[in-house]
Amino acid sequence: MPIRRRVLRPAAAAALCALFIFFAASCSAPMQQIVLKTREPFRSEGFKLNKGDVVALIAATNNDNGLEYRKLLGDFVEAAMQKKRPDIKVVTYWQTLSVINRDGYTDEYAAMLKNYTSTGILDKKVLNRLADALGATYFAQPRILDFSQKQTIRFNPMGLTLFQTYETQIKIYLEIWNARTGEIAWIGVAEANLASDQFMARPVPFEEAAEVTIAELMNKMQIEAGGIDLTKKTEHQGE
Repeated sequence: MPIRRRVLRPAAAAALCALFIFFAASCSAPMQQIVLKTREPFRSEGFKLNKGDVVALIAATNNDNGLEYRKLLGDFVEAAMQKKRPDIKVVTYWQTLSVINRDGYTDEYAAMLKNYTSTGILDKKVLNRLADALGATYFAQPRILDFSQKQTIRFNPMGLTLFQTYETQIKIYLEIWNARTGEIAWIGVAEANLASDQFMARPVPFEEAAEVTIAELMNKMQIEAGGIDLTKKTEHQGE
């Protein structure tokens, strides 16, 4: 009696191949790539955050990209600053708004931000009044210059998406203003490209991208200004 051999059809073979890749990918570790770039367009001579300084956060301007996220920036700047420099006080964005409204500076504050969009200047008189109310030494103004997310499908057998890449790009700009003199003390810009490349990769959220980028800005400020990193002794090398 002749032996009948079963030959896999192309579709079945492709399905088995996809199934094999599915299990192989499920066992593999997630891959995330992060590319960071920072630069310092300006730093005033002798700028350095000293122990006991008070940095108050103010809002980004209304014409920034990623408008829906801009209010969250202050939270990340505050967290990164407190981690890097626990010896300074940071007045949160929400505290700043509360004091402005409580003390009746709302109109002046709104006018200052509006004028900033055309002049790039934060009015010294308003800064002085806010400094008195908040006890601030410096004001920090973070802004989103660019924020985008995209998805790329890398392996799609028979219409079944198995491998995909999620990519998030963000560019954050940070200004530090002297609360008394009205001068710009420091400007930093950081760009980050985060890619999640794995089986059924997850999107890289704004919060994760912003946190990494702002932390890098804080590192840049410390290095360039010759500041002391008070957390260095407690952190592991290479982290």
